[in-house]
This record gives sequence, structure tokens and C-alpha cells, in this order.
Amino acid sequence: MASPTEIQPKNKFFYGWWIVIAGGFGMAISSGINFHGFGNFIIPLSEEFGWSYGVIAIVFSVARLESGMLGPIEGMAVDRIGPRRLMIVGIPLMGIGYILMSRINGLASFFIVYIFLIALGNSLGMSTPITAAVANWFNRRRGLAFGIQWSGVGLGGLLVPAVGWMVNNYGWRNAASIVGVGIAALGVPIAAVMRHRPEQYGYYPDGRAPEEQSGGGAGSRPPTLDLSKDFTAREALNTSSFWYLTLSIMARSLVSGGVGLWLVPFFVDLGASAVTAATLAGSVGIMSIPGRFGLSALGDYVNKRYVMVASLAMMSVSIVFMARSSSVSQVIPALVAYAAAQGGISVIPQSLIADYFGRRSYATIQGFRSSVQMAGIITGPIISGFVFDRTDSFELAFYGFSVAALVSMGLVFMARPPVLPRRLRPGVAKER
Repeated sequence: MASPTEIQPKNKFFYGWWIVIAGGFGMAISSGINFHGFGNFIIPLSEEFGWSYGVIAIVFSVARLESGMLGPIEGMAVDRIGPRRLMIVGIPLMGIGYILMSRINGLASFFIVYIFLIALGNSLGMSTPITAAVANWFNRRRGLAFGIQWSGVGLGGLLVPAVGWMVNNYGWRNAASIVGVGIAALGVPIAAVMRHRPEQYGYYPDGRAPEEQSGGGAGSRPPTLDLSKDFTAREALNTSSFWYLTLSIMARSLVSGGVGLWLVPFFVDLGASAVTAATLAGSVGIMSIPGRFGLSALGDYVNKRYVMVASLAMMSVSIVFMARSSSVSQVIPALVAYAAAQGGISVIPQSLIADYFGRRSYATIQGFRSSVQMAGIITGPIISGFVFDRTDSFELAFYGFSVAALVSMGLVFMARPPVLPRRLRPGVAKER
């Protein structure tokens, strides 16, 4: 590790890109196993214990509620002590949770293991710490960096059929144990790569030379960390921009949560086998990579809000066609469009929040945002599960999600750049 006062050679590979690459693998594990991949366990759990989809959805939703409640605390911890320490705790916790899930004997034990080990470990070890690290290490190239990192979610789609194959061939209990060991073995090295802010290690954001950051004359000065012109968490929460953008993300999360978790059962309902359904669900992640990478990188050159609006419009239309599909072959074109749109709309807000409010309290702001977002993540899976239990179809739920995507689109229009806090306005004396 470089000392805080050492300026890194200009020709050295910028360490921030290692954080992006490692973060991409971390997101692949989180998405491919704990989100889309967990759909492989839903049907065998339902069959063995006789649980309805609605009951399983409640467990997932309580887990999301837990993550939302911990979001601000987790964000403050990341801003204070950095991402690595939280990840070294959270990732093994999630791995242990999957190993213990293979030993559950009823709903109570499943609830405890999933909520307090798997979900808590994922919350501490994955999305927020990784995203905060990337946001801190990049500025001008933040869209590209986020695009690469969040493309890991798409690559996680490769894990979905792999988990489905293990469940089908070895049983869900053995598959859960294998998954748990794999998470710990792969996740801890990923956590070891993470670093907090570049200035602490002799870098400037984006790997730029000192003279590029300061406008000249600072070539021999070590990097200094000055976040005084960024928003504090309190200042960000007092802006309408934060709330419009957060409510938009919440409405979009209602859609992605209600659709994404149930993709395997959705494809089975259309006539696919369990393995084929897992493969199709995993392909959504792969097909989302152009959206995650391309649309996010486009946001470095085009207004990010407009890119979000276009993505949400595409998402709304594609879900309608998914709802009207009566076979696997019919759903494929709509699935391609949905995947690309969902990929872009998942990534761009992460970068936009950093653009709006800066790096100073990025993780804390994200934590408060996630607390509100949880309302959508919690509600979406419950809607899908209970609608299917009562109608034996996901069609009505999907129509509702299409409307929610349009609501999210309208809120994005309203999320204009925030007004600067009083202490940063020209001509206004700084408050003591």
C-alpha cells in the first residue's frame, strides 16, 4: 500500500480500475446468487415445506426491510471507516448463512438464517461498500467506471444456471452448502482489494496527474483530500433533487424486485423446465450488460436524466409484452429489451447521486436513499407472489409494474440538479 504522502508514478496502472474490476466480481456474486440465483431455491423450498410463493415473498421482503433500516448506519460506517472492513465481515457472514440454510427444518429457521445471515451479510458486504469505493475513486470517468462495475451484475447471470444445475443434480441443500463455501472463498479476496479514497493512497480521482487536477503548478505536491465543497448528508436530504430521484428509484425497484425475483417461476409457468428457466433468468443478467455498460458510459457525455427516462420508457413497454406472452418463444424479444433497460436504469442513478452531491457523504446519502428504496423492493415481490397465488399467473402484476415504471420516469424529469447549500453559494458568508 502506498503511503498517504506518496505520489504514484504517472505511468502506473491506476489502482481505481482494480477496485472496479474486483467490485464487478462482487456484484456478480451478489446478483447471480443472492438475487436472480435465489430463484432456483424457491420451487424446491415451496415443494418440500408446502410454502406458498406469497409466504416466501414475505421473508424476502422482511430481509429487504432490514437492509433498508440499516442503510443509513451502513453508509455512515463506509464513509467513516471505508468499505473493506465492512466487506470482510459481511461476505463470510453471507457464506455461513447459505451453509446453515442447507440445515433448515421449517419456516422459522429459514427466516432466521435468511434475514440475519444471508441478507445482512449481503447488505454489509456487497452493493453499498463497493459502489461507494468506485464513486470515491472516479470523477470525470465515473459513468464508465460504474458501467464496468455494474456489468458484473450481468456476468452474475452466468451463475444462475450453474446454481440451477447444482440444485437439479445434487438437491437444494447440497447446492446451498456449495454456494456458501464459494461465496467465502471468492468474496474475501475481493474485499481485500477495496480501498476508501484515492488521496489516502497517493492518487487523485481518475488517476489524473496533480497538474490536471489543480490547473497547473502543483506537480510536486502530494494529493490532498478536500471535500469541503461537497454536500453533507443533511444538506442533500434537504434538497428536492434527492427526494425526486429517490422516489423514482423506489418506483423502479418495485418493478425490478417484482419481476427479477420471480423470473425462474415465471419461465416455468410458461412451460420451461427448471434448468431452462434458470438459464433464461441468468441470460437476463448477460443481456443487461450493454445497458449497464453502454448506457452508463453514455451518461458521461449525455444528460444522465434523459438516459434514465429513455430506459424507463423501454422498461415499461417491454413488461407489457412480457405480461402478454403465452410461451417462452414469445417472451424472448421483450426479455431482451427489458434486460437492456433494466441494466441501464440500475446503474445510472448511482453515478448521478455522486454527480449531484459529491464524494464527502456519498455512502451515507446512498444509505438514506436505500431506506426509501426498500419500500419498492419489499412491495414488488409480495405483489407478484400474492397475485400468482390468487390468479395462477403473473400477468396482472406485470401490468402494474409497467405503470410503476412510467411513474418512475415522471419523477426523473423532476429530479433536476440540486441548489447549492447556503455555505457554498457565491457571495454568502460561510456559516460557522
